[in-house]
Amino acid sequence: MRISLLQGDITEQQVDAVVNAADSSLMGGGGVDGAIHRRGGPAILSECRRLRVLHYGKGLPAGKAVSTTAGELPARWVVHTVGPVFSLDEDRSELLASCYRESLRVAEGLGATSVAFPAVSTGALGWPVDDAARIAINTVRAMSTRVRDVRFVLFTEDAYAAFEKALKSAGPTDDEITSALAAQPAELWARLFALVGGLTPADLEVRWGGGQALADGGVQAPFPIYGDAINVIIGLLYELDVIVVFDWPNWHLASPLFPYGRDLADAPVADAARLATTFVRGERFSEGAIQQAIEGGALQAIFDRLRRWFDEEYAGR
Repeated sequence: MRISLLQGDITEQQVDAVVNAADSSLMGGGGVDGAIHRRGGPAILSECRRLRVLHYGKGLPAGKAVSTTAGELPARWVVHTVGPVFSLDEDRSELLASCYRESLRVAEGLGATSVAFPAVSTGALGWPVDDAARIAINTVRAMSTRVRDVRFVLFTEDAYAAFEKALKSAGPTDDEITSALAAQPAELWARLFALVGGLTPADLEVRWGGGQALADGGVQAPFPIYGDAINVIIGLLYELDVIVVFDWPNWHLASPLFPYGRDLADAPVADAARLATTFVRGERFSEGAIQQAIEGGALQAIFDRLRRWFDEEYAGR
């Protein structure tokens, strides 16, 4: 997924789907909501009224999303989502994150591959823009989706600066990770794939050491002992820059790719690098993370995705 930032008018975006920070009534309002209804024309309101009658008599709940035509907008669809009102007394960050997740799911269901988001909840709903930007970027980055182009269209300089900061702190983008992988010598990749292809069941066995009593009366914590081939492979992952710097603890908690690497075959190759990082870095803090990757099939899924990228993209560049 490519994430980009723009300062400007979201109603001018030529994308498959524009996300509207809608009022729960779906009848239009101020800010982004009003601008989309004005530019898109009466066709949007007509479909919104139909949704209210058929499905949302009490209004669309916060954190949910629905779609309508885009009317006269240059987009194909509008995805309407209702952001939560910011509260000092209640943590509503999950509702705000849900706005982005549900919007992407609805857009993906429509067949959209490009989506433009506003800064949901940051206007009249009062959400501090720095925190809203962090939630937005981290939520979108963690999504496994066929949407390939996500852009945040920010109306003010302050909002753009907040999202730029959040995007940088989230670590390298898919494009940056892929470029780093492509910059590595083919010989290193060949060595990695040769090792992976030659792994035997014995290589994948994990022994456990430790547990012995210590002189001070304590007990040494048990630790996994991996075979030489696995240790060399882990070293090559570092050498190939597959181990990337990003917020891996939060990513692995939110990503549907973790822990088993499901759907990795269709995910960006950058996600294979991120998934490798969650296991290798995780090993330092939670003994047995590599064992989990081996036994759950994630390690093989990571290498399958890297090999396919190498064969289809790296070799043909």
